[in-house]
Amino acid sequence: MLTQKIYLPEGQAACVFPNQPEDLAKTISTLDLEDGYPVIVLIGGNIPERQATVTSGAIQTLARVAEEMSALVICGGTDMGVMAEIGQTRQQNGYKFPLVGITLRALVTWPGGPPSRHFLWWGKKRWKLAPYYSHFILVPGTEFGDESPWIVDAATHLSKGHRSVTVLINGGDVSRKDIELSVASGRPVIALGGTGRLANDLASEPRQNLITVVPGNAENRVYEAVRAAISGAEQSAATPALVSAN
Repeated sequence: MLTQKIYLPEGQAACVFPNQPEDLAKTISTLDLEDGYPVIVLIGGNIPERQATVTSGAIQTLARVAEEMSALVICGGTDMGVMAEIGQTRQQNGYKFPLVGITLRALVTWPGGPPSRHFLWWGKKRWKLAPYYSHFILVPGTEFGDESPWIVDAATHLSKGHRSVTVLINGGDVSRKDIELSVASGRPVIALGGTGRLANDLASEPRQNLITVVPGNAENRVYEAVRAAISGAEQSAATPALVSAN
């Protein structure tokens, strides 16, 4: 299993390239992340302009919770949307919580990494890895969404002895798959309503088991919901959340 340092203009990150799901425990050990953390799985994609202010505030709140709780955050790790924003927020605030990007090695690049390849009939190219992440796990697959089972399993491994939660900001088809896998594994999901797309859809649907909708622009409610999910603390009646331990 290949391990290397990735050097980005903004700093360096440890990177591992597992080949099989069975490699995940060794991967985590190789990254010196085997001790266990409260885990926040942050999912979402492009940030619609109309929801940019709400989204930025929500990510600031999530990052603050992660820092205060010594939690680990898992995100997609490409340099776009929610994935880029969490890295920028971590750096701007001088936070030290581990930020682990899990994405497909066939679809990403970095300085000195594999080149982009353009197919004019398809327009496919490699995405840049997001800056300000501490670790990357680059997994096999050919289409975004192939990494989703790896994200869910990594969260289970990394949160051993602690609690974990999946937080949805906007999102689309890949995020829906992430949510389905999270719920199937017993991991609670907090959807931040008002951030657009899938999160807004969930806010208008009947509540499902393990899924809680919180207004993304209500900073205190987002803070309480995420903190309760990874600490096991009781919330006030105004902001109920379902929590579970791995």
